[in-house]
Amino acid sequence: MKKTARAAALGLGMTFGLAGAASAADLTVPYEPIPAPEPAFTWTGLYIGAHGGYAWLDFKSEPTDAYGGMKPDGWFGGGQAGYNYQFSNNIVLGIEADASFGDQKDSISALIGDPLENAVTLDYAAKIDAFGTVRARAGYAVDRFLPYVTGGLAWANAELDFHNQIIADGNVAVDLSASDKQTFTGWTIGAGLEYAVTNNITAKVEYLYADLGSKDFDLGTPVSADITMQTVKFGLNYKF
Repeated sequence: MKKTARAAALGLGMTFGLAGAASAADLTVPYEPIPAPEPAFTWTGLYIGAHGGYAWLDFKSEPTDAYGGMKPDGWFGGGQAGYNYQFSNNIVLGIEADASFGDQKDSISALIGDPLENAVTLDYAAKIDAFGTVRARAGYAVDRFLPYVTGGLAWANAELDFHNQIIADGNVAVDLSASDKQTFTGWTIGAGLEYAVTNNITAKVEYLYADLGSKDFDLGTPVSADITMQTVKFGLNYKF
């Protein structure tokens, strides 16, 4: 009788043990590794890109200012390349070079006298077809936003055309044309805001003011001109 009771108790215990093990197995959650967090975005690295925008200039010289002056303006496009380094305190320092091509132009015409009798006409046309900068940049990274200031050297290729016609007694007595090209150099300063759309693609908007100094155009006689320029551009960069 005692043996029978022990066997029954042992069998019952084994039954409950197996049931408990089965229940514990049912509650086991399969292990899934936690994915590693993505590394924080950094502005450090080389980049290249393209841009487009609008430019307006003041073209100052004695002959043209006497008849109202010229203010060439127009659209432009180009490319840029640079390098940024982001410090642990989120300060970002960099350098950038860009070149732009467009058709910023303006002209004036002055008529003195009666073109059917006796008259003098003076025509001036200014055009800037290429310009660029080499600048330092300093900004503060707010995650993927980078507000910055920038400044450095600037240059521009400018052309000045002149046409003079003199009418005497209804006939063309003098008809002269002259043209000259000069490369202006000076300084530029500005500010911008850049945003990292992805880890490799960034977009920016930027304003620059440039003082390109003075140069003499050779139009038979020297014509001194002084140029200042303002630009607003939008750009896209690929960061390596």
